[in-house]
Amino acid sequence: MNNPPFPQPSRTARRQRDIQRRQLRLCFSQIAARRRQEYDEAAIIIVALASMGGPIRNLRTYLTRGDLPGDPLVDSAWAYLWSSQSDRAFITTMGVDVNTFETIHTPFSLLWNGETIPRGDVNPHGEPQPGRRALDSASCLGLVLHWLSSTMPAYNLQQLFAITPAVCSRYLACGLQYLLAVLKELRASQIVWPSSERAIRPYSNAIEAKFPLLTKCFGFVDGHNLPILVSEDDEF
Repeated sequence: MNNPPFPQPSRTARRQRDIQRRQLRLCFSQIAARRRQEYDEAAIIIVALASMGGPIRNLRTYLTRGDLPGDPLVDSAWAYLWSSQSDRAFITTMGVDVNTFETIHTPFSLLWNGETIPRGDVNPHGEPQPGRRALDSASCLGLVLHWLSSTMPAYNLQQLFAITPAVCSRYLACGLQYLLAVLKELRASQIVWPSSERAIRPYSNAIEAKFPLLTKCFGFVDGHNLPILVSEDDEF
């Protein structure tokens, strides 16, 4: 018995399918054209940005006196911080409280006011002129402690203290030397090993109270957050 032939689609149905195919082709071509346009626009933007970046790369970026507040000792962020005399602010920005700052500042100021700051156009053996400097002794010490206590870029320090790059670099260099000289002579800053059992006992008791297995120790470093070698044998 022969199978009945498939019914042939009517002329109207064929016309509708043709219309649908044309619409799909048109839709796909529009999508492709839109994507090509997006790619072209992206390429144009990349080229434009590259062209615009040329002058920026050739521009020397630094702060000038006109970019900074007026008087470093009056108008700067440091001047406001210094006037607050806040232990919290000092510890947050410099790592020391006001009393510790003053303890360091007293001998630091003697060096600052008694020596010339090295520079090419100044006689190193001439009379110091602290009154003509952009910063006073406390400000220079603050600059050094800010630099030691943070990882901020140099231009942030220049903004905080309202000083130009050249002044910042020069004062940091001499300020670090003065601070090192002060700390070498300052008894409170010295790290001294305890020399008797009586001196060791308070440290040993404090460590043993928290770590009972560590006895007769006067110093301890907790390596919990440090990458260290650990034996796989639990007996060690």
